[in-house]
Amino acid sequence: MKSFEMIILATSDVHSHIFPVNEGKSEQDQQGMVKAATIIKEHREKNKHVLLIDNGDLIQGTPLADYALTQDKDRNHPAIIVHNLLQYDAVVIGNHEFNYGKETLQKIMEQSNFPWLSANVVKKGTETPLFGKPYLIRELEGFRIAVLGLTTKYIPHWESPKHIVDMDFLDPIDTANKWISYLKKVENIDFIIVSYHGGLEKNPETLEGNGQNNGENQGYRLATEVEGIDCLITGHQHLLYAADLANGVSVIQPGTGASHIGKISITVSKTNNKWEIKKKHASLIPTKKAEMDETVLAAVQSIASQADNWLNQSIGRVEGDMTIQQPMQQVWVQEHPLIEWINKVQMKEAKVDISCTALLNPTIKGISGNISRNDIMNAYPFPNTLVVMELTGEEIIQAIEVSASFLQLEEDGEITVHPDWTKPRLLSYNYDMWEGINYQIDISKPIGHRVINTMYHGEPLHNHTYQVVMNNYRASGSGGYDMFNQSKVVKEIQKEIANLLIEDAIINKNIPATVNHNWKVIHK
Repeated sequence: MKSFEMIILATSDVHSHIFPVNEGKSEQDQQGMVKAATIIKEHREKNKHVLLIDNGDLIQGTPLADYALTQDKDRNHPAIIVHNLLQYDAVVIGNHEFNYGKETLQKIMEQSNFPWLSANVVKKGTETPLFGKPYLIRELEGFRIAVLGLTTKYIPHWESPKHIVDMDFLDPIDTANKWISYLKKVENIDFIIVSYHGGLEKNPETLEGNGQNNGENQGYRLATEVEGIDCLITGHQHLLYAADLANGVSVIQPGTGASHIGKISITVSKTNNKWEIKKKHASLIPTKKAEMDETVLAAVQSIASQADNWLNQSIGRVEGDMTIQQPMQQVWVQEHPLIEWINKVQMKEAKVDISCTALLNPTIKGISGNISRNDIMNAYPFPNTLVVMELTGEEIIQAIEVSASFLQLEEDGEITVHPDWTKPRLLSYNYDMWEGINYQIDISKPIGHRVINTMYHGEPLHNHTYQVVMNNYRASGSGGYDMFNQSKVVKEIQKEIANLLIEDAIINKNIPATVNHNWKVIHK
């Protein structure tokens, strides 16, 4: 009998989080790739057979990444430097890989010493994978392993159309069935790993739902309906899962920012010329207690130092107080000057007088004193652009009702986040606050009937049309905003909102921290 052990290690949704710093809070957060690197190297020292996979959303997500993608394009991206150094076997394409366009993604791929996998991102009108082979094969002592990459099919709902021209996003379930059959019959694969940049529509152990079941996340269906999967790596939701299901599929989801590494330990044996899986176990390894890897630190130090100088330059100043200590009390139940500033910049750029936006990073401390690019990129961490929609007064009220369901009034009078908005994680980025209209949210009323006293320029919000500016993610209807769709789009402004805020700070120098009290939350 011949036997050996192998280890699968997986990161997901790293979002270029290399250093153990939460830039939004300007404090140590004890995670990141400099710590994950130490754990990866330790496993390689102890185990002969280690397969290292990243499950996508790698290149976007920090001010350092934005600097690399927009200001220092000739040098390798810092996340790619790190993954090359750690000798990743493969990276799956995530939804945020498309944020900077196809040309940028192809350039990133050219920098990579590993393949980028996705079987269901295909050339438009075909089933041909757009970025080369959809899978990776490794052979360990005659045991043949395949890693099949899949990406959430929901990307066209969020991404700018110009970034995904000539692409189709096929259904991951259908695609998995097709390619797993091929891998078994043609490639003679003994063990199949599916790495899916998408989440779990329900908890695989408790079977509780994880938010909307709209096709964005299909991990549970992959694990339970597709024959032939031995291990399933998931992501996108930034959750922590490690489960060995009754049907023999091991499922992991290792959070975000390299806070954890997913691990699947497997014992394989061969008897009478047939391979068998003797043992398989899924687990998660937190990175917070690991030492920082000095080799990784040294590899990215040069670009990080240049980025810091550029990001931390003072480009303006806040007049007043734009800090945040308690998002609920300071932002979500009353107006906050940061939200007001974002809305006003959106309105100015779009030349309309109604806008909505959310607090996209609820961990930030806000901005005080001098304003840097870093402050703004942490306050607005996504490369969203602007869309102007033509909406009826009723559609605007319906949209505010969606946001109003974010809040819950407790018996003691405390206002909290409604439990539906905490699944699968805090969804506060879908709670919009509006400028240009007056309204009240009465949280003592039932959900769906909370928005009252809606006014526009001193008159009731009539049921005729108004032009409203919002980010492209919200304009897609994502987050439960079914009243928004492409047919209502008047124009698109292909400028990133964070850059518009930076421009506004540079031009105006002094940004007043003011609010105009156009909305409030009440309860009777």
